[in-house]
Amino acid sequence: MNINIRSEKPEDYNKIANLNYNSFCDWHPNDYKSEPLTVSLLRHSQYYDKDLSIVAELDGQIVGHALFSIFPMVIMKQKILGAYLAPLCVETNLQKEGIGSMLLNEAHKILQKKGVSIALVCGHKDYYPKFGYENKMFALSGTKITLNVEKIDTDEILEKPVKSTDLDWIKKHWESVHKDDRLATYLGDTISQWFNYSPIYRSSMIYEGKKLLGYIRYRNTYPLEVKEILAEDNNAEKIISYIMKNKFKRTNGEVILSLPLKNTLMIFDNNENICVEEKIRTSDYLMMKVIDNENKLLEQYIQEAKTSDNNLGVITFPSMFDIDD
Repeated sequence: MNINIRSEKPEDYNKIANLNYNSFCDWHPNDYKSEPLTVSLLRHSQYYDKDLSIVAELDGQIVGHALFSIFPMVIMKQKILGAYLAPLCVETNLQKEGIGSMLLNEAHKILQKKGVSIALVCGHKDYYPKFGYENKMFALSGTKITLNVEKIDTDEILEKPVKSTDLDWIKKHWESVHKDDRLATYLGDTISQWFNYSPIYRSSMIYEGKKLLGYIRYRNTYPLEVKEILAEDNNAEKIISYIMKNKFKRTNGEVILSLPLKNTLMIFDNNENICVEEKIRTSDYLMMKVIDNENKLLEQYIQEAKTSDNNLGVITFPSMFDIDD
């Protein structure tokens, strides 16, 4: 087969959407396929790079597609560039012909040229290790808290949409919370990186009267899952209490946080009214590949992650991926 690998063009968008839909029909045969929409949303990212949305062409037809999305990250307290792979697809009747391998190998070369240090993927646990990806390299949640919010006054608390004017505050507090993380993703400097794309998620600024309490991104279902929480002073408890009481009509219960244990203890300031428990949610499907082989810190992270789940960084996926939840 004479396969041509190249970057996508605007006139390819419809063909790429069709390919993603058809390719994932058998992978998860339900009525809703998120992959075409995920690709579209990621093209709106602040960090979108057409060089990293690559297609495989056979006889003028697009038969394969891979999209890597770059985001600033922290790993072992060091600022780097990382990239998420999502999705990778090949025309159904041409799978197992090496087209996926061609796309990945070319994309990895481009990532290296662009100064990207690591690539992350949530995918088939036996396929990606063939290309240097290590299994179970990060977690999606790190802690569980149990609390009783009955005595917390939330009558004056308001939830408002996140706005561009909030971004300086968000960036300052994100860096304060995550600068020393083992692994973390910084979403970006524009509002489209921070608002919610899925109707089951919320990204909100929380106020008590005119006083700003903080920012929260959460899944609007019970039990409460918090993807990010940034709080002024010691107001994290008030923010969680408001969500519990006003959204779920509950005065006690459990909350899952996409934060490592140390961050959770810090933002709740060792509050004796809150029971904090380490609860790491990971799997072999959560993989990482080192792109910058000169950075010894990356290899250190991987070796330590292999020894214990407690050494895994906790990742919050960019909000564009929420539509796949």
